[in-house]
Amino acid sequence: MEILQSIRIQRADNGQYIEAAIVRLSADDARLMIDNIWWNLPEVPAEVLKQEGDNHWKWDSIVHHYGTGVLKECVAIKSKEGYIEGAVAYNFNAKSHLETNEGCAYIDRVSTAPRNRRRVVKQPLYKGVGSALVYWVLKESYNAGLGGRIALESLPEPDTIKFYEAKGFIRTDLSQPATGLMDYELPKPKAEAWLKQKGDLS
Repeated sequence: MEILQSIRIQRADNGQYIEAAIVRLSADDARLMIDNIWWNLPEVPAEVLKQEGDNHWKWDSIVHHYGTGVLKECVAIKSKEGYIEGAVAYNFNAKSHLETNEGCAYIDRVSTAPRNRRRVVKQPLYKGVGSALVYWVLKESYNAGLGGRIALESLPEPDTIKFYEAKGFIRTDLSQPATGLMDYELPKPKAEAWLKQKGDLS
């Protein structure tokens, strides 16, 4: 598993930061470390797990599609415990719907391990995993000359919507009502503000 960058993720119980890594995700690792493990939570009622909109995603299939295409990528956050804490699939082929004739990165799937979700478990292990993955794509977009722009379709979950809107994503509503998903795009000024906040842009 190729390490692309070392990062820190935060323990949810005590706020301590732990070393982790952004890694390139293979189909085998996706099957073994996500599909076969993430939803195996005997202590969580089955009806709770079924309420999660991504519980049917097969990450080995996602990686087969995104991990081998041109301008497509799948990465994950791997903790020192050897566990995949979250994953994202994205590409650089999208067009901005907020800025005419501008390109942007498109996040096709982003997900955190169920054990890191407050609505699933009483005490999540880590927090900020999804944010770290979205920020990774933002940096990739910026480095690719796309201004940090990101487009995505969000599951209509209050916590998810609150997160995207707090980061400056703007609703474009291209998919509704056909899919029930909510379309968002992060414009260049908001992307640059996030980069400056993180110290990656002066």
